[in-house]
Amino acid sequence: MKFWGKTTQDAIRSGLEELHKTKAQVEVKVISEGRKGFLGFGKKPAEVELVVKEETTHKNAGRPHAKKVAVAKQKVEDWEKYLHELGYYLADVTQKMGIKTTIDVVVEKRVVTYNFETKQEGSLIGRHGKTLNALQLLAQDFLDKKSKRKVQVILDVADYRARRKETLQFLARKVARDAIQQAQRQRLDPMPSFERKIIHAALARNTEVKTYSSGNEPRRFVVVEPAYAKNTGKN
Repeated sequence: MKFWGKTTQDAIRSGLEELHKTKAQVEVKVISEGRKGFLGFGKKPAEVELVVKEETTHKNAGRPHAKKVAVAKQKVEDWEKYLHELGYYLADVTQKMGIKTTIDVVVEKRVVTYNFETKQEGSLIGRHGKTLNALQLLAQDFLDKKSKRKVQVILDVADYRARRKETLQFLARKVARDAIQQAQRQRLDPMPSFERKIIHAALARNTEVKTYSSGNEPRRFVVVEPAYAKNTGKN
């Protein structure tokens, strides 16, 4: 089974955790050591292939062990199939949207990232990432229905997620200053839960303000208010 990571060691570690094996129990083949790229362009993750070694067992224990190995192998094959199916599903959806794109998948621990490459980045991202976020919800729902594994699905294009995180962190600090200077609570625009978490985390150590989420999905939003104000919301 193939695994990816920022470095070959990260990819191997991710694979061992996924397979629940030690390094001594697998054969490692380095397919690519990855590429850092220049200024974020041309970056490619490291790729390795892990093959579980066959273990010698006592003659009387051979059959049960073989059955366990077969079941584990089937689960790995099913997981790979689900990831491929999701990739084809996303390719089909974007094609119907009129967006030409290629997709790469990176599996790291409990996170699966589908990276899109396209000349129509704006159309795929949408205003404030709404289109990309909607596709991400569809992708998460697709994989959740296929597999019982608890993994997070992330869709990204042109490092948008990293840039969006920086934007939200800057916004959080600005809104916190406004809340303190004006002595009034500040309400942000509705955003998905994973973006609200970025706001909460950015202000977690700021003792002068407190944050909480309010409203109902999909219109749930973050409120930032002076620490001495009465909290009527819910985290």
